[in-house]
Formats: sequence, structure tokens, C-alpha cells
Amino acid sequence: MGKGNSMPKRVTLMDVAKEAGCSVQSVSHTLSGNQAVRIPETTRQRIREAAEKVGYRPNRMAQAMKTGRSHVIGVWVSLDRPTNNSVRMLHAICERARQNEYDVMIIGLDRTMAYGAEGKPPNFWPVDGVIAIDSGKAINRFREDKTNDNVPVIVLGYEEFANADSVAWNVYECALETINRVIAAGRTDIVHLSPDWVIRDYPREQRRRGYTEAMQNAGLKPVILEVAGETSEAAEQAMRLYIAEKGLPETVFGFTDQIAIGATRALLSGGAKVPEDTWVIGFGDSPEASDCIIPLTTLKVPNAGILDQTWEWLMSRIENHQLPTRQAVIPMEIVERASCGRLD
Repeated sequence: MGKGNSMPKRVTLMDVAKEAGCSVQSVSHTLSGNQAVRIPETTRQRIREAAEKVGYRPNRMAQAMKTGRSHVIGVWVSLDRPTNNSVRMLHAICERARQNEYDVMIIGLDRTMAYGAEGKPPNFWPVDGVIAIDSGKAINRFREDKTNDNVPVIVLGYEEFANADSVAWNVYECALETINRVIAAGRTDIVHLSPDWVIRDYPREQRRRGYTEAMQNAGLKPVILEVAGETSEAAEQAMRLYIAEKGLPETVFGFTDQIAIGATRALLSGGAKVPEDTWVIGFGDSPEASDCIIPLTTLKVPNAGILDQTWEWLMSRIENHQLPTRQAVIPMEIVERASCGRLD
């Protein structure tokens, strides 16, 4: 093999020791953070500078096997429906990881694995803990292998497992409250736009359940309008067809802000005035909600509170696997904007 095809030599602890002029043992203790061994701080600093100079990078696998810690957090999330909220959660997790000198390994799941019982869990790499964003069913399969029992897990959702905690947000209660307030304001013709796959596969989905129960409790007939997917374009098309057949509803409640924005476009292009003729309410408080042509009233997911609780509990569970299972429900809030009248 020609010289130009040779693989670059991996920098080792011995290379760092040679550059720093000290023993491999001193280098190992310093770079692993071992403070139990007495090494002068001047020597530790010289070792760190030498490691930087020669380009030394620790072997994560070897470190994990030796210390039981990788300083990596795995994040499991469905990426075949990358919602704005899941992306914002990933960003917040990465920020907290950097602040605490952790790295993040993102594992993308398909919808079947995240929400259903099919498929197999992703290949497992050494991580100190796992954060599962709305993918508790994948954790359920993961726990079927008993060798994974000691991996600390935080589920963002309502699922419950041993050596795990769950942090959820009160979607059902907030949806129920919102629709109750809309009804109390005198609007009774309320349509809920929801993706077709949610309608088909998740009859107890919390937004729909809160909407449906509020309508039924008031003696009103729920109207679920199916959207072919989750895009604003699909929602606009579904809303156009509904208006052509049924006329203008008094209120539209979208499964997401994107769906509510698509419905708003359909209403405006059909000659309706928002909110004078029709109120529109979204879900998620995405950046697009406030930037919409008519700023969108929406149900805000409390990401900051969710991630603060998630990180605090994950760090404590990494330190003590024997902690009892904990559950928290972080309250959502209704953000009122111009697309909706006052919800007194």
C-alpha cells in the first residue's frame, strides 16, 4: 500500500506523556479527572496543554468501560415527524448538556418504533442516561432486555418504567379548559383539525379527548376534521373543502400551530374575517404562531420547565439508580393573540 493511502496514526496517552515529559500514569490520571492521585497542578496543566497540542482525543468506549461513565446522554426522538417542538426540545437539551460538560447522542426513531410496539430498539451505545421524547414505547422494548435495566431513563410523556422518571405536560386538561372557555364565550360550532394518522391510530390522543369531552359535556356534537398529514398546506386544503360543504365554523382548534395556520389561510381566502367570523386556536406556541398574518392564539408547551425538571432528575438518577420512580406534570398555558376573541 502506498504511503499516501496509510491511515493516520491515532494519538495515544504515550504521545501526550512524551510531549509533556512525564509518565503515562500521570497523563491517564489527569485526563480522566482523577483527583485522588496527588499530581501538582502545574504538571496537570502541562499535561492538558500537551494533549491539546498533539491532538489527543479520549476513547469514549474505553473510558466508559473503565469508569462506568461516558459523559454522553442519549436522546431518542421520532424524526419522521420532526415537529417544531421536538426540535426546540433537542436544542434545549443540547444547551443543558454543554453547560454540564456532557455530549448528546441523538437517536432518530421512526413513528412505528416511537409510538407503537413494532420493530426493535436502536443499537445501544454507552451513555450515562436516555431522554425519550414522546417515544416511551421504544423504551418499553428497550427494557425487555434486562441488561438495560440499570440505564437511567427520563420519558417525556406519561409512560412509567423502573429506574426511570416521566415528565409530562397537561395537554388534555389544557385542551379541555380552552374549549370550555370558547363555549362559555358563546361559540358552539367548534371544529378540531387533526392529522389522519392520529385519528386512525390514537383514539385517546389528549388534544382530541379534551376537545371531545368539552363538547359532549356541553351537549354539543364534536366535529373532527381529518388532515392528510401535518402540513399547513394539507390543513388549508381540508379547511377549504369543509367550508365549501358546511360553511364557516365559529371556531377552529388545530392539532398544531402549522395546522391552525393552514386553516387560517383557507378562512381568509374564503372571505372570512379572523377573529370576527371565526376564531382560530393552535397548539405548541411555535415561532410561526406569533409571525402568522393574524397572530395565533395557541396552547404553549412549557419547554423550559419540562427540560429543567428533566435534566435535574436525570443527573440525580445517574448518581443514584435506586431512586423511586418520579412523575411530574408541568402545566401548559393559553397564549392569547389576535386570532381569537377573549377567553374570559
